[in-house]
Parts: sequence; C-alpha cells; structure tokens
Amino acid sequence: MVSELTPPRRPVLSLDDLAAPLTRRPERVHALTAADLAIAFSQGLDLAEGKPVGHAQRVCYIATTLADALDLEPAQRAGVYFGALLHDIGVTAAAADICRTAGIDEEAIFGPSPLRSPDQLRGELPFADVQSMLDAVHMHCVEGAMTIRSLDLPEEVAEAVLGHHERWDGLGFPDGVEGDATPIEARVLAAADLAEGIIAEQPSSLAARRRFESAFEQHNETTLDPMVVRAMLGATRRDAFWLGLYSDDLAETLGAMKGAIDTRKSRKRIMRFAEVFADIADAKGGFTAAHSRRTAEHAVRLAESVGLDAGHVEMVRIAALLHNIGLLGVPARVMSKPDILSVTEMQLMRQHPHYSETILGSLQGFEEIALWIARHHERPDGKGYPDMLTGDEIPLESRLLSVADVYAALTSARAHRAALPASDAKQILLGAGGTQLDPELVRTFVAIV
Repeated sequence: MVSELTPPRRPVLSLDDLAAPLTRRPERVHALTAADLAIAFSQGLDLAEGKPVGHAQRVCYIATTLADALDLEPAQRAGVYFGALLHDIGVTAAAADICRTAGIDEEAIFGPSPLRSPDQLRGELPFADVQSMLDAVHMHCVEGAMTIRSLDLPEEVAEAVLGHHERWDGLGFPDGVEGDATPIEARVLAAADLAEGIIAEQPSSLAARRRFESAFEQHNETTLDPMVVRAMLGATRRDAFWLGLYSDDLAETLGAMKGAIDTRKSRKRIMRFAEVFADIADAKGGFTAAHSRRTAEHAVRLAESVGLDAGHVEMVRIAALLHNIGLLGVPARVMSKPDILSVTEMQLMRQHPHYSETILGSLQGFEEIALWIARHHERPDGKGYPDMLTGDEIPLESRLLSVADVYAALTSARAHRAALPASDAKQILLGAGGTQLDPELVRTFVAIV
C-alpha cells in the first residue's frame, strides 16, 4: 500500500551508506519441493479466508492420514496432500470483489461449516444480495482448480479442490454430483475439512477427542462418503492420530508424511509459486492486475543498477513478487475503504508485514527475503512501520522494494485516479527522497526508468 507522499527533507543517507550493504552477499535461494512451498503458503490462504493459521496444515494431516488408511494410489495421495494444503486457494479471486462491495469480512462467508447445502447457505448469509454471496462460495472451487493448474501440480490436485464441497447426497457444489461420481480425492478432502472444523470448535484436545465421533457420524451418507467416514472413525480412535494432530511442529510432520509423492527440488517452482501468489495478493488488495509483477520488474532493474550479483537479484525479484503477500490477512473491505481508516482498521493494515514474515520465514533460504518484505514499509525518517526504523537500519533490499512499489503504484490506474505519467511519478519519487524513500536509490531509479 502507498501512503501519502510528503515534501522532501534533508537526505539521511550518503553514497557511502548505500554502498556499505553491498559487501554482504546473501546465499542464493535454496531449491525447494512443491510440498515445502505449499506448506508455507497455505498459511496465507488461512489468513485470506479468516481462518486461524494452521487450518490447512491440519486438514492436510487429517486427509493424508485418511489417504493412507484407504490405501490410495500415489497419484490420488498426491491429490489429497496438495489439495488439502491449497483447498481454499480460490477464495480471494472469488470473494474479494463482493467483500469490498458489501463491506464484510471473508470469514462471514467462508468461516462456518464447509459442507453446508445451498439452502443452508441461503438461510445463514444475512445479506441483501444473497445470490452474489452464493456465487462467490461456489466459484471459489472453480477458481481454485484453475489456479492449481497454473502451479503445474498433478491434475488430481485440481480435481480434489474442484470437488471438495460436493456432498454424498448430491446437494453440494459447484456441480451437485452425487455419491462416488465425485473423485475420491475430493471426498477425502471434504471429510478432512469438515473434521478439522469440528475439532477446532472444541476448547481442548481432550474435549475434541471425546466429542468428535458423535459429531462426525451425523454426516454419514448425507454429506460424506460412508467408506471415508469408517476410515476416519478408525483413525481417530488411535492415540497416534491425536498426538500427530497436536504436535508442536505440524509443518515438519507434514514434511515427513509426504513420502515419495514430492521429492524434486526446483528454483523454477519457487518462482512459479511466487508469481501465482503475487497475483492472489493483488486480487485481495484490489490493485491493478500484475502490480506485484511490475514491482518486481522495477526492483530487478534497480538491484542490477546498484551492483547486486545475479543470485542476489533473483532473491530481490522473489521478494518484490511477494511483497504484498501479508495483505491476504487484511480484510478486503479495509483495503478498499475510500475514507480514512479507523484506528482499528489501521492496526489491521499494519499487521500485514508481520503476516508476510510469518508466511515466508518458515521456508528454508527465505529468512532474509521474509525480513526484507517485513521492513519495506519502514521509512528513512523513522515514520514507517512496524518498527519505525531509520536510515540504514532498514535493509538495502527493503529500501529498494519501497521505491519500486511506489513507482509501480503511481503509474497504475486505481479506483480513485488514473495512472500517472512516468514524468509525474518520477517527480513524486524525488520529492519523497529522504523522508519516505531512500534518496540515493530514488535518484538511481529515476535515472534508469
């Protein structure tokens, strides 16, 4: 997000200050597996729909346990595993516009039980335009499957996401198919998603275990496949299931559970995830499409101009693509509010650097990238957030991201204004040098744009 730009003040950085950080060479980003990336990015999807962080990981643990109990084929197991982690990847694309228009939080639409029938949804959504809400709920499955395919994951993953709100009795969505016409991956995911919701409602693990069976059995042969219900009840009667679900490091547990379905590490896959989640974050923020991609283009040019090596520039590109990923945790209605934000709304907005650090900091090799993103709203004059850092207390890469982000925003159309010509945008950047933006980086950027 870009705050109001103020007149220039005395520069706080010199050329020597700017050059000093260049002696440090961070490692190139590590190659990662698709599972590594999905486990981390699933936390952003939890935030996007107003769920507690860890929801998708718990669904994955339950679903993978079921897949093993049912002895699914490796391709089906992969569909269950990745489908569970990414099952709500379509929420932002489907619901951001309606949430902005209606002034509601995503949790109001996606928070309650996942297998409500259309009639139940119609009765529970207290809005004038109920049909638009229903369309958003239904479309998140379709949008999700499309997005999964753009990540080059197996087709079984897309099928699991597309069908995870179908019901055994045919009253689900988006297609209302009945019985085993829904792929097994989707039926397992539906059961796991519902089970996690039942468990999450309980005040403790003991209460969850005591009450789970009776609550879950009510869905047998109506919302859920009887075969999957039997497998679930068998699994939840074992101590090992509950110990694993409540383990101190569920992400590590999931890494061990993936087995042989995902062993190939790739830097190319990292960039693909970064691009897709950049687009998701832009949709949540209501930005012009590809804002984060344009920010990355500008950031790379600036990084190259100040002498960063190729590996360092690659890390800057990833950071620029993902600089707004924390906005997944901010309600769309807050980001689109035309008036001045309330104190509470401003606090919500200023949480997004922390969310970014939470999502990305768990990825091996992303520790520095997470830090750069978390600091890209700091200002040289100390009036930024979250820590009110000043001058070269702010990482060079964060200062670089800020310049690229502001320029990309100024030269893009927004709801309240047209895109500014490059000449006007450059003058605004120069005016912000020394207060909101690093003055030497601004001058370098204006010279190369």
